[in-house]
Amino acid sequence: RDCDCCFDTVSVTAGVCCPGKAHFFCGTCLTNFLEAFKTAEYADQKKGKGRALCPMKDSDTPFGDGAIVAFVPQEVFDDYLQIRIKVAEQGIQEQMEKENQDKIEELKTKLAAATGSEEQLELDKHRLKIIDDIFTLKCPRCGQAFLDYDNCSAISCAGCKCGFCSYCLEDCGADAHQHFYKNKSKCPNEGGPLFIDNAKWQVYQGKRKSKLLCQYLAKVPEALRKKVADLCAPDAKDLGIQMPEDLGEKALDPEAHGHVHMKLSVPRKLRSQLAEKAKALFKGDVTLRLPDAKAKVSLNSASGAMQVIVRKAPTNDMKPKNVEARLPNGHDVVIDDQWVECGCPEEKIKNGFIKEKHVVGRPEAGSKAEIKDAGGNGSVLVRKQATQDEGKNSIKFIEDGTEVNVVRHWVEVKWDGPDGAVGFFGIKAGRGFVLAEDFPEDDVLLVGPKDDCWAAAAEVEKAVGVKVMAKVAGGEAEPKAKAKAKGGGRGRGRG
Repeated sequence: RDCDCCFDTVSVTAGVCCPGKAHFFCGTCLTNFLEAFKTAEYADQKKGKGRALCPMKDSDTPFGDGAIVAFVPQEVFDDYLQIRIKVAEQGIQEQMEKENQDKIEELKTKLAAATGSEEQLELDKHRLKIIDDIFTLKCPRCGQAFLDYDNCSAISCAGCKCGFCSYCLEDCGADAHQHFYKNKSKCPNEGGPLFIDNAKWQVYQGKRKSKLLCQYLAKVPEALRKKVADLCAPDAKDLGIQMPEDLGEKALDPEAHGHVHMKLSVPRKLRSQLAEKAKALFKGDVTLRLPDAKAKVSLNSASGAMQVIVRKAPTNDMKPKNVEARLPNGHDVVIDDQWVECGCPEEKIKNGFIKEKHVVGRPEAGSKAEIKDAGGNGSVLVRKQATQDEGKNSIKFIEDGTEVNVVRHWVEVKWDGPDGAVGFFGIKAGRGFVLAEDFPEDDVLLVGPKDDCWAAAAEVEKAVGVKVMAKVAGGEAEPKAKAKAKGGGRGRGRG
């Protein structure tokens, strides 16, 4: 009969069938399997309570001792029996620990009632619950704590082999990679990239844990809430988790009170206008949260690739000589400037570069856009190359109101390396040009009642004069009514 492992043909007396009678293994393969079982992880040994299960995918029944001892060397069988003993002892120990812990909790409750320290016991319970269930990252299936992170966010539990997402903790079966691949290599729930360095991943975890902490504190009785928060504050500080300032129930968990978090896609050059108009636009329970204009920005490939290509010069040339770096999704960069590559048939300009701040609205490849000098000088300089140089780099000035054909929108960026050394994925400090589409703009946030947020989003669109995409957490992005800004004026502006 053919062995289902090595496929050699052997006598039926030289091998053994698994208990389900579906698979046949020769004595050599059975011996090799038991040798490997000896060094298998405890989770695998524990599945059959220390007994070796048929290794085929469609079978999970254990081999009988009689079948094993007849075909494997005595020393291999002795090692196998030791595994059985070890697993049995470990199971007894785990059961005793559980029973002891339950007994300890029971005695604690009785002691607290006898000594009048019930409040302190309640506070300690809340603190331990927060540390165990919120501050500690756990497998969603078996609850085993997860400590190590190796730059891949598709986690495999060492205990039960569950594949899960390190951002949203969704149980993804045996392999969590598909969870990311179906959404352009990003978590579909939290947006975190599949591959990211430990420091950046810790930032994501800190935000997630801070949100869960707020939701938990909102359910703690008001009389105990501040005391629980104070008890947890030192642990939160050590883990880089931000504690809430407002401990009001509504502030801690706005979603539970009918509020939503709505992300708006607003061009960066228009956000200062939005900040100036915030008091007039956002009234009642709607609040606006704008990111720091000087803060670093995370790259995220619009095509779904795991890396963003940074070019030495803003051209479509993808040859190695024009590639400055390949930065992973989630990598932080500083924006130096923004440029629009364009043509202007009216002025007989085939190709040139204009600073993005002089282009009305959001420049989109393949579209037409109107020019308006941001300084009010009445005209804008078109350059041959995307550099500050003028002189020989100048093509000509074009008047406000002139229409150009947008070819591409480029962002000039720079990034740091760890003290000038090679960093994550071999990255060194550098600078170059990235397509604007690889910079998500949806980091402007509205918080408030859902209908009020949609109304406020429409007002934002009117205020900034461009189409705004709005997305409620957990929903799909939707466009608001399109508005067009107009400009005028005279003079010359270089920018």
